[in-house]
Amino acid sequence: MKKSLMAFLTLALFVGTAVLASANSKMVTVWCWDPNFNGYAMNQAALVYNKSHPDVKIDVVVFPNSDAVMQKVQAALQAGGAGLPDIALVQDFQIEQLVTNYPGVLADLKAAGVDYSQFAANKVGPMTEGNKIYGIPFDTGSTGLFLRADYLKAAGLNPAHYQKDLTWNDVITLGEKVKAKIKKPLIAFDTTDWTFLRMMVQSAGGQWFKADGSLDLSSPAIRPAIATVKKMYDAGVLYPTEGWGNWVSAFNNGDAAGLMSAVWIIGTIKSQPTNAGKWMVVPTPRLSGVSGARNASNWGGSSWYVFSQAPNKAGAIDFLKSTWASTDPDALEFYNTILKGAGAMGTFLPSRVGSNYTAKDKFFYKDQAVYHDFAKWMADVPNLRYTANYNAWGSAISASLSKLYKGELKTPDDVLTDATTMYKQSISQ
Repeated sequence: MKKSLMAFLTLALFVGTAVLASANSKMVTVWCWDPNFNGYAMNQAALVYNKSHPDVKIDVVVFPNSDAVMQKVQAALQAGGAGLPDIALVQDFQIEQLVTNYPGVLADLKAAGVDYSQFAANKVGPMTEGNKIYGIPFDTGSTGLFLRADYLKAAGLNPAHYQKDLTWNDVITLGEKVKAKIKKPLIAFDTTDWTFLRMMVQSAGGQWFKADGSLDLSSPAIRPAIATVKKMYDAGVLYPTEGWGNWVSAFNNGDAAGLMSAVWIIGTIKSQPTNAGKWMVVPTPRLSGVSGARNASNWGGSSWYVFSQAPNKAGAIDFLKSTWASTDPDALEFYNTILKGAGAMGTFLPSRVGSNYTAKDKFFYKDQAVYHDFAKWMADVPNLRYTANYNAWGSAISASLSKLYKGELKTPDDVLTDATTMYKQSISQ
C-alpha cells in the first residue's frame, strides 16, 4: 500500500510538474523600457507571432528606463537566475559589460540558426563573442547631419549643393559662410557630452579599446577627430549648449542652422510644425586624411537577448526568429509598421523595402525620403567596440573635452592624457 501510495504521489508530482512546465511553455516574458517605442514594437511582433501561435502569450513588461532593466537583470543573476525573464532588451553599449561580468548567461542565437548577415554589421559586433552571437538586433542609431535649407538659402547658398557626401573640412567651410552671412552657428553642440567626437571616430573605424577591454588610444582617427572638433569650436561653427534640453532648444528654436544626430531625433524635430519644409539631412561627414573613413556612423540602439536560464528559452528563440529575423511577408510588414507607428527603424536589412522606408516625407525639404536615406547609411556603419569600461571612459573624456573648450587644455594629446588619468582613477575605485 505504501509503495502504491508513493508511486501515486510520485506520478502526481510528475504530472503536476509537466502541466506547470506546459503552462509556462506557452508564455514568453519580455523586459523593455519604453511603452511607445520598444514596448510598442515588441507588442506588434507579438501580434504577428500569434497569427501562427495563438496559444502563446507574449508578456511585455515595461520598466521606467534601461538602467532599471539592467539592475533587475543583474539582481536576478546574482540570485542564481531566479526571476529572469525569457527576453530582455539591452543597450548596445551595455551588452559587453553583461557578457564579461556574467559568462554563459546568454543563449547563443547563431547556434540556433539566426542568419546575422542580414543585419547591419555594427549591431552584430557588440553581441559577438568568439564564434557565439547572442542577440537579435533591434533599432539603429544611424546618423546624419541635419541642416536648415532655409538658412542656407538666406546665406546665398544652394541647399542641393550640400546634399552629398561631405568631409568635416567641407562642413567647417560651410559653417564659416553661414556664420558670416546670417550670424548663425551651423551646428547645435552639447559641450557636456562626448558623443559628437565618438561619432566622428566611429565613422572612421576607430576604436577606444582593445578586444580584451583595455584602453587603446592609438587609433589613427582619434587625434584628428579631437583636432577637428576644436577647430570647429574655435571657428564659431558650433553653437555651445549644456545638457539635452538646451541642445534641443538650440536647433528647434533656430539658434543654430543644424545638428548632428541619429534617425530617432526626427520625432523631436517634427515637434515644431512651423519648421516643416525647412530641414534636410545629409550623410555623416567623414574625417579627411584618415584611411577608411566613411560617411556613416551611429548613436544609440539596443537589442533583444534570450537568457540561457530562461523559463521558456526555446519559445523565446522561436518567437524572435519568426518575427525579428524572418523574411516572411508578415514579419517584413511588421518592421514597416513599427517604423510608421513609433519611428523605430530596425536593422534587419531585408526590411528596407517597406513602403514607409521608401516614402517621401513632406516635412523635409523637397519631400526628402529621410528614412530611405538613413536605412541606406545604416548598412555602412563601422563596428564600435564598447567593452565593460565604455561609460567610465565616456565620463572621463567628456570632462577633458570641456577643459579643451575652455582653453585649459590645448592639444589632442593633452585631452587624452588628462582623460586617461581620470579614467584610471575611476576604474581603480
